Order: sequence, then C-alpha cells, then structure tokens
Amino acid sequence: MYTTLVKLFLKENISLKRLMGFDVRKSKVKAILIGLALLYSVVVFIGLFGYLFFDLGKILDQMGQSEILISFLCVYVLGMSLLITFFRANGSLFYYKDYEILSPLPIHPRTVLLAKMTVLLVMLYLMSFIISLPIMFSYFYWNDFSVVGLLILLVGFLFIPLVPVVIMSLLSLGIAQFTRRFRRSKLLNLILMFVVFLGIFMGSFSLNDIEQNPLTGQIDLFKGISEVYLPFDWYRIAIHQGSWVHLLYVILVNAVIFGLYMYFIQGLVHKTNQKGIRVNIKKNGKPVTYQEKPLMWALIQKEFKKFFNVTIYAFNAGFGPVILMVASIASLFYQQDLERILGEAMGAELPLEVMIIALIGFAVSMTYTPAISLSLEGKNFWIIKSLPIQPKTIMYSKIIFNMLLIVPIALISIVLFGISLSLPILNQLIMMILVVVFAAVISFFDALVNLYMPKFDYMNEVEVVKQSAGALLGIFGGFALMGINGVSYYYLHGTMNESLVFLLLVAINGLLLIPLVWFMEKKTEKIFRTLKA
Repeated sequence: MYTTLVKLFLKENISLKRLMGFDVRKSKVKAILIGLALLYSVVVFIGLFGYLFFDLGKILDQMGQSEILISFLCVYVLGMSLLITFFRANGSLFYYKDYEILSPLPIHPRTVLLAKMTVLLVMLYLMSFIISLPIMFSYFYWNDFSVVGLLILLVGFLFIPLVPVVIMSLLSLGIAQFTRRFRRSKLLNLILMFVVFLGIFMGSFSLNDIEQNPLTGQIDLFKGISEVYLPFDWYRIAIHQGSWVHLLYVILVNAVIFGLYMYFIQGLVHKTNQKGIRVNIKKNGKPVTYQEKPLMWALIQKEFKKFFNVTIYAFNAGFGPVILMVASIASLFYQQDLERILGEAMGAELPLEVMIIALIGFAVSMTYTPAISLSLEGKNFWIIKSLPIQPKTIMYSKIIFNMLLIVPIALISIVLFGISLSLPILNQLIMMILVVVFAAVISFFDALVNLYMPKFDYMNEVEVVKQSAGALLGIFGGFALMGINGVSYYYLHGTMNESLVFLLLVAINGLLLIPLVWFMEKKTEKIFRTLKA
C-alpha cells in the first residue's frame, strides 16, 4: 500500500500534466514552447551559477582549501530544505486537503505519513540536486575525481537534509498554530516570513565581495557553519578523504533523529489534520449590509483578498515590490555607498538612470500575479464563467491589480532614488513613464501566459505559485522582455543622450503593448469558452 500511495502522490505532484496544466500529448506546440523556456532557464542558471562556482573553486584551489566547496553544497542544500519544508509542510504533512478522503480508508495513518514524507523528500532531492550541480562539478574539477568520492557524495546527499526537514516542519506547524489564533493570522504569517527572508538576504549581501565574486564573502561563514554543525563537517571529510567511517556518522545521526521524529509525530499529524476539518460558526448579531461598488473595483478588491489570503502567493509575487521599497528607502541612508554598489553589481560605466531602471525592471518582472491568478481560481473557475461579466473584464481586473501592486511603489522608488543620487527631474519623469509602460507590457504578457497554460487542478497553492508553467514563463518571460530593452539601449545609447534613449524605449514598449492588448481582447472570450476547470 505504501508503494501505491507514493506512486499516486508523485503523479499528483511531479507529473508533466501537473507541471504544465495540460496534457502534453494533446498540445504539442505548447509543450515545445514550454520545453524551450525550461531549456532557457536551465542554460541561464548553469551559465551564471556554474561560472561563479567554477571561479570560486579556482580561488579556493589556489588557497589550498577546495574542500570548502562541500561546505557550500551542504549550506545550499540546507537552505533549499528550509524553504521547501517551510512552504510545503503545511499542506503536505499537516492540514493536507485529501485527509477527509484518506482517513476513512483501511490504511494505517503511519503508511500515509510515510508516503507523504517520501514525496516531500523526493521533491526536495530533485530541487537540491539541480541547485548543487554547479558546486559538484566545480569540486570534482578542481580535485582529483574518484568514484568513491562521488558515491559517498550521493549516499550522504540523501541523509544531509533530514534533520533540517524535521526542524522546519515543526517550525512551520508551530507558526501556523500560533498565528491562527489572531484575526489577521495570514497577514502576520506573511510579515514574519518577509522579516526572516529579508534579514537573511541583507546579511548575505553584506558579506559578499562584489568586486571579485559574490560567493567569496560567504567562505568564512559557510566554513564556520560546517565546523559548528558536525554532520556537515563529517560529510566534507567523508567526501574529501574518502572516509566511510565519517559517512557512517552522517547516516546514523540523521537517520536516528529522523526515525524518532517520524515515530513520535504520528499523533500530532492526526490531531492537526482533524483540527483542519473542523468548522467554527460564530454569530455576532450584526445586521448584514450591502454596499454597491463599481464592477471593476469589486473584482480588483477580490484579487487583493486572494493575494493576502494565500501566504505563498503574497510572498513570491510580492517579493519584487517589497525588495524595491526596502532598497529605495535604504538609499536615503546610504547615499555614498549606493552608487558604488550599483556600479559594482551592474557595471561601472553604465549611467545611474540605467542601473536604477534595471533594478526596477527586475522587481516588475518578479511581480507576476497575472501569470498565476487565473489558475488560483481552481475549482471555483466555473463560478466566474457563469457570472454575467465579460471575460476580458475579469482579465483586465487581474492586470490592473498587478499594476497597482508594483507601479506605485516603483514610482515612489524613482523619487527616492532621484533624491539619493540627485537625478535630473526630467529624467525621473521619463523613467516613470517607461516603468508604467513596461509594467503594462509585463502584465499583459503574463495574463496571456496564464490564459493558455492554466492549472486549475492542484492540491496546494505552491504547485501554481512556484511549480507551474505559468509561473516559470511569467518570470523568465519578464527577464526576456528586459533583455529586449537592454539590447535596444545598447544600440541606441551611443547616438543620443539618455533622455531620448528612454523616450525611444517607451515607444518600443508601447509597440509591444499594442499587439498584446489586441490579442488578449480578441482571444480571451474564445479561450474562456474552451477552458475547463
């Protein structure tokens, strides 16, 4: 029964149909396009991180400390374990939606728990392996390759994430149970997540030496983590020295802790899942009031409520606005360092306006709600289809919501950056126009992506927000549109001043926007009629 459940859960979570939201055999053109997008993302990832870790391996080899690459591997696997477990524990182990279906069946709860945990670990191993590939290649390139070392690396790789999974699943459950006591529990949970993430992000950035390699500033930190947390140090010794004894230490410590956790967690899983199906009805005695609102504003308000009610949705799609606001406010207090940091990060010869626009463009591209908001309607999509509302009105509401989420913050950030860097007022105004038009292009593009690649059949919102084809193409499509603007700027900036170049970029994005708007208006109704939730 365990094997059957694992196969079923894997099919639900990792199959191509679940990833893309449609049957690949029936939509070969879509499959080819998504395959190209996946290939593009893999090439970008390997090209960027592969070069950084290869260069880091060269630096460490010259220092005679190339084994520190194993410490990087351990910490990156640790980070991936923390993120995946934190976001997926609630919904995979606790409060999972199919509890009402599985609990009456003649299956031991321990079997269901093991199957659920197995699927969570499989997803963790896949993501961690992809992230770790550049590190593995760099390590074996700068050290003598050995089959024994590779075998030890792969075996230990299965056990290294187990303790972090235990810690983060309990922490995730604890935060969920703590915040659910408050009226604004999801908002509080979201704020806590952003505070922790931004703290880690800013701490990591402050350690980076951008002039050489952004990874070199992490050497002492990651080495220190490995020395403090003994399983990481044992794993490093096992691989670098071919020590099976140290590998045995890694296996025993992680396996024992994980085994005890799985044994004692069964009762807690049962209780939390039972709490998840309870319905509390309260009567406050207040009369029901009705307030008439414009249709478009009502739909936009619905999008805002959905955004803040799904924590993983708000955290991922809201990352761009938050990081942009934090950076622009920080620029007021670090005026002397801002120009140097931007120059080192993007190229010292680029004008300040271009570097600011590139940063804002990144934030706009990361705000991809139209690429997934239709999919998040899930099984309620039939309700939207049955309403006496034009389909294009619904899609416009999702596009306007995305614009409201990022554009006001982007405009404010231009003003703040303008104060910090003493940018000319005319340049600031033109930059604002460019940001608005570019945000519109991104929003319409993302909406079209979701119309053609919806994913209504999901078990957890994480599948749509982080694992769907719409999310992937939304983010990397935004980066591709940034590339178009970058290439255009490269060929234009040598013949005219910055203000005229920005005005031409506004015109180029306007030309891109026209067919996107036309195509969506002409095709939305037809697509709505053919889509099935």
